[in-house]
Amino acid sequence: MALSALATVLPATAELPRDEFHVAIVDPTVRNDRLGGFEPHILAGPSHDGSGEWYYYDSPSGLVTGGASPRRPGNLWISQDYGQTWEFHDKGTIPNVGASGDSFTAISSAGGIYYTDLYGSTASVDTSLDGGENWYANPMGSLYMVVDRQWLDIGPSRDGIGDETLYFSFNQMSGGGLLMVKTGITTGTILDSYSWRSCNLGLPITTDVRAHDMFAVDENDGTIYIVNYAPGRGQLEVWVSTNGCGSFDGPFKIVDGSSTEIQNIFAIIDTDMAGNVYVTWSSRDQLHFAASTDQARTWTTHTVTTSFSVKALPWLAAGDAGRVGLAWYEAGPGTSGSPDEQSESWWDLKAALTLDALNATPTFELRTVDPQIHYGGLQTTGTGGGSDRDLGDFITVDIDSPGRLLISSGNDRDDGNIANSRMSYPMFAGQRDGPFLRENTGPEVVADVTTDDRRARLDLTATRDREGLALTNLTVDWGDGSAPETVDNASVPTHTFPDREAAYEVTVQATNAIGMRATLVLTLRIEPDDGWSLAAPPTALVLLAVVAVAARRQSR
Repeated sequence: MALSALATVLPATAELPRDEFHVAIVDPTVRNDRLGGFEPHILAGPSHDGSGEWYYYDSPSGLVTGGASPRRPGNLWISQDYGQTWEFHDKGTIPNVGASGDSFTAISSAGGIYYTDLYGSTASVDTSLDGGENWYANPMGSLYMVVDRQWLDIGPSRDGIGDETLYFSFNQMSGGGLLMVKTGITTGTILDSYSWRSCNLGLPITTDVRAHDMFAVDENDGTIYIVNYAPGRGQLEVWVSTNGCGSFDGPFKIVDGSSTEIQNIFAIIDTDMAGNVYVTWSSRDQLHFAASTDQARTWTTHTVTTSFSVKALPWLAAGDAGRVGLAWYEAGPGTSGSPDEQSESWWDLKAALTLDALNATPTFELRTVDPQIHYGGLQTTGTGGGSDRDLGDFITVDIDSPGRLLISSGNDRDDGNIANSRMSYPMFAGQRDGPFLRENTGPEVVADVTTDDRRARLDLTATRDREGLALTNLTVDWGDGSAPETVDNASVPTHTFPDREAAYEVTVQATNAIGMRATLVLTLRIEPDDGWSLAAPPTALVLLAVVAVAARRQSR
């Protein structure tokens, strides 16, 4: 009997345990020393020295740190080992001027770090060209005064100025609306106040804003997509630029809805490697998702979740065509109302993965990533309202080059007396088990099974990593109560089962050198006539890869 699989996938309504993600605190000292863990943002990108892919994690440290303490620039941590360890990098730019309100980073193809933050009445975009060791300050990055909630993204150059273009959007609080500026960047580009050029002739892209104006740039052709909830039109919509932000078309409607039906403070947009566009948002009790294959002109909408409970602050990232990962905060089963009203609720960090986001009925695999990370209300009204705002206004996700979903979130551990201090532990979650969001990555388990009486022989010599990485762990759990067995893929383990007329679930799991895992589960059944059969995988499990089965029965 020969079986192969890249991973296993549960039905859309089922959940996998927390072990499916590596979950860790990025910096356990942050609450007592640097402040932070609030509105965290994670990004996978190239290193400045060409050594490989690094993870970048930013979080503001607060506009006011209290008392006579110096105002601190925003936090930045970098991991050079796929999230196993993190190093703090002190920006240290212009001490006691402004501080850190809204942070966000972008990484160029040369590993340059561009970090935006609030500096008093304007917004900065600071630059580091050496992996966060040294910084160049630019406190006037926005070109405009009195701005709020800025975003950064990088795309290909559309006008021949620089190898890439860095786009920078923000809300002008004095009534200007949603504005965007841009600058060309190359290897070694240091930004200053003269680097920026206005987009859209310097005019607001829309004045009908409600802070739902996050944007994404298609890395293939540079198309810019801005998602926004417009109260004046009562709809979730997208503005599109195909000429490098010279002008914007739209708005193109995704869905009608009230502010209750479009609940979270930020709707999130991203593009996959084929140029398809995706948006996610929450209502009070469900998570929603939309996809477009025609540059945001038309949309298909779906509900990701099925259980009734309050959900908030979702984020998404797209990988290869049709492959999307999402994460959000979810209150306990049966909760209702707004997130702000959940005074006696525990919140979990949830995730969903789909490989068929462009299908008429996509399949979403749901996972609980980190349970009970917050107790009480979850504020979704920005600076207004009286609920606990420790977790901030958003969490973020990204996808690394092997296709793993990465999540940055908060965890304030029911902090009681210091609730609503806008502090939580900065948390990282990195996907261990597939399905992965890039094609042809991760381990592949291949098993050839032969049997004789109660004895089974499992040939794993064809098990491999699809990108040629070393397999660091290969285990077989025979499913009969015996201890799992560690083997290598050059061996052919054998096992004698204790009973006839019984069925055994055999689980084979392979892990590669960067922690990606694939699992194959098969059921071997000893028939009453002392023969063998290979039963279908358990009904709760579906093989992701097409499974080729060549069954061979041997009787005693």
